[in-house]
Amino acid sequence: MMGLTHVLFSLFLFLTFCRFGLVSFEAIVLVTLVVGSVLPDLDHPRGLIYSLLGVPIWLRRGVSRVVGQRGVLHSFLASMFVLILGVVIFNVVFQFTLISSLGMFFGFLSHLSLDSLTARGVAWLLPFSRKKVRFTIQTGSMTERIFFIILAALSVILGFPLLLDLFDSVLKELKTLLIGFPRI
Repeated sequence: MMGLTHVLFSLFLFLTFCRFGLVSFEAIVLVTLVVGSVLPDLDHPRGLIYSLLGVPIWLRRGVSRVVGQRGVLHSFLASMFVLILGVVIFNVVFQFTLISSLGMFFGFLSHLSLDSLTARGVAWLLPFSRKKVRFTIQTGSMTERIFFIILAALSVILGFPLLLDLFDSVLKELKTLLIGFPRI
């Protein structure tokens, strides 16, 4: 799947989790989900993170040669490493709640799940097994584009009530602040 599809799917997951009360509407959770959703593509020279950070192509290709595309970075073992790293970074160093670490972990797993739908598939149990879970979607195909459009529509449907609630709470906060000021 393309990088933007992974990002949109993580947004969709975030909105779904918020809508059903599994997480609160916090930016750190969304950010960690999105970051986790693009991390596995560090093994691809045209990965979204590389493009956004402007990493030189020679370094991208070098990393890809060392770890192999859809190799160990596309495995459950790597997702466990991301969970541990997330706990250390977000919980121990920055003192965020556990949900931020879980956001990165679920974002990573969402990436593996989507890539499992592609013809190239994912070997979830690498390095213990090379057996891949795969389906028939071609990366960048019309099928992926239709999937992207459906995800976008569902995200708008899920997100609209959440944005209304957020807007309502901001208005209430402003009203509280304005009432608290003395009148001239």
